Amino acid sequence: MPILSQEKSKIWLSIIEYSLAAIPSNYLRYSFITAIKSILEKCNYLVSAESQNCKENLPNIQIFFQSIQTNNQVYQASMSRQIAADLSANIELKDEPKDWFIKTADFGDEYDRLLQHRDGEFTQLLEDIARYHQIFQQGYQKIILLRPSTYMGYDIQLTAAMQCLGYTKEQFQFIIVQPIKLYAFHKSTQKVHPLPDLATEELISAIGMDALRWYSLRVPLTSVAPINISTAGQADDSLYRVQSAHFRCCTLLQQAKEEIGAEVCPPLPIAEKLDNLLQVIRQILEQSANEIAPYLVIQHLEAISEICHQWLDSLSLIPPDYALLLATKQTIFDLLVNILNVTAPEPSN
Repeated sequence: MPILSQEKSKIWLSIIEYSLAAIPSNYLRYSFITAIKSILEKCNYLVSAESQNCKENLPNIQIFFQSIQTNNQVYQASMSRQIAADLSANIELKDEPKDWFIKTADFGDEYDRLLQHRDGEFTQLLEDIARYHQIFQQGYQKIILLRPSTYMGYDIQLTAAMQCLGYTKEQFQFIIVQPIKLYAFHKSTQKVHPLPDLATEELISAIGMDALRWYSLRVPLTSVAPINISTAGQADDSLYRVQSAHFRCCTLLQQAKEEIGAEVCPPLPIAEKLDNLLQVIRQILEQSANEIAPYLVIQHLEAISEICHQWLDSLSLIPPDYALLLATKQTIFDLLVNILNVTAPEPSN
């Protein structure tokens, strides 16, 4: 989906909100995906989160159901096409009560799904597709549903049902966020071993909220997020390197202000590499927004920090390029704090 420069593209983002202290550890990673909303908004999307929508404004299910009964993807039968195909040709079911089905099997589902039971009761699937159809009718170009891994399976049904109504996978995206997996270094074996789940408070106490958030978003949402609690948030891990790059930039900026009027050194060659990384921030954010991939932002921050440290190690106390130093500091701060909700330490005055 292209980034629009004139008119903002409307995205409806569905995130189930949980209290961090109350959720099980396999939901912890899911609780940090609000970073996606920040990325989308940075890329000029107009984002409405589910919690901001009026849940009382639900569609009339009966009217919606009547409107799709003539769709060739919806049919009434005593059993689904798949079960009927397995029956003997001699079996007649003329007088059997009939259910209403939708042909989700045509779009990757195992078999067609029920919309209305023969007793007249509507299914959850019908209620969901009615709701999402209504959202599209309100002018939204895309619906993104992010759910924890406990929702496995239903995403296929729901996505297939929306395709039956004429929507594409690009318009309706259901993302299953995989949980974190904990590891630790064992001195006795000198190896890293998997750990059982820890209580939320214990895990936060062990590695800190910043590291938990950072490593939860560091890999694709659809992959399990590994966290080594022996090194996460410690000196020289990737988060520490990014935060310390910001801290060092702040320190040098303070020193530069004190050195006003001093001779300025010529820029070092490595400064060009750093500048190039800063110049593509917009493209990285757009790619992250289009792919719903906050890990791309983290990867780019890690690349910036590595080049930044090399550059800063080569500097004298007089910064050779104040503008680049300031841009680097501001970029790291913006991505850490405003996108990922991770702290960016600064020196005290």
